[in-house]
Amino acid sequence: MDIPKAESEKSMRGSRQAFTEQLEENLKLIRTRIQDERLRKRHLILGTRTKTKVSLLYVEDLAYEGIVKEVYKRLDGIARDEVLDSGVAEQLTKGDTRSPFPQYQATERPDRTAQALLEGRVAVLFDHSPEALLLPVTLNTLFQASDDYYRHFWIVSFLRVIRWLAAFLAAFLPGLYVAATGFHTQILPTNLILVMAEARKGVPFPGIVEVLLMELSFELIREAGIRMPGAIGNTIGIVGGLIVGQSAVSANLISPMTVVIVAFTALGSFSVPNEEVSEALRLVKYLILVLAGIWGIYGVVLGGWLLLIHLAGLKSFEIPYLYPFTGGEMNQGADLKDSLIRSPMNRMWKRPVFARREQRVRMGKSGKE
Repeated sequence: MDIPKAESEKSMRGSRQAFTEQLEENLKLIRTRIQDERLRKRHLILGTRTKTKVSLLYVEDLAYEGIVKEVYKRLDGIARDEVLDSGVAEQLTKGDTRSPFPQYQATERPDRTAQALLEGRVAVLFDHSPEALLLPVTLNTLFQASDDYYRHFWIVSFLRVIRWLAAFLAAFLPGLYVAATGFHTQILPTNLILVMAEARKGVPFPGIVEVLLMELSFELIREAGIRMPGAIGNTIGIVGGLIVGQSAVSANLISPMTVVIVAFTALGSFSVPNEEVSEALRLVKYLILVLAGIWGIYGVVLGGWLLLIHLAGLKSFEIPYLYPFTGGEMNQGADLKDSLIRSPMNRMWKRPVFARREQRVRMGKSGKE
């Protein structure tokens, strides 16, 4: 059977393989990467009508037995007559169903799944689904790419800073723009204020309405591009964005600066490596935008505070969502070496907090187990 190439999680180095929709083939892709007799799998059948086959994978001496049992219990407790995809099971078993942020990590890459298993995490594979669900998960792991460990640590560290900056832009840039132009113009340089005032001459809408119109227009273009076939979808995304933006500026409905802000916000959203995190930040963006339109910079601060409280309250199988930025002492601070900045490979001698405490040392002085 032909193995497809990874499409949504492309990498510069490393394997190009992606999961198929056949469970047995996916298990083989994992087994070829982890040839350890301690790799275990447990099988389930979900859906009284669909009889979907599910495999739960873990490395016996690395994964916590309590986490394995809890995952199995949650999956086995799904009382539903149809489970056609891993996304259904994810929604039915996640800890906080109200949160838009992912509490499982979905990946199409076998090498990423193997990495997670060797860190002491658990993988769940579904028949007819070309993805694996990895758990536990933290916000930090969702900002890591599979080839982060195949490249030089300075390059990876720089790219990770860019990703976190992109996430900030995706969530806060429109709100900051509305707050600065509508409430706190004194924080902007005089020349910039004059340029923006000249650009807004003749625009009939306040700043928040401008941004909302452009953001919603971009959401329509993005959705249309996804739903249309390959080449047509790409054309709609590029041409549609150019035409809508240029036409809105020419008609004096939108100022050029608003188009620039929305463009940078979209680039920030696309730069987040996990699609589900990117989607959650798109929702957060509108909340902060509304708060900024009401209270200015105080609304932006309030939105950021609410977001931080929400993330701090999330847990994935008892692992804090903001780990290792909070609770870093759980692994003596070792996981901070693989967070915003990635340390050299020879200094990352401990496994993450997901693994059993007695098995966290993975590299000795000689480089062997």
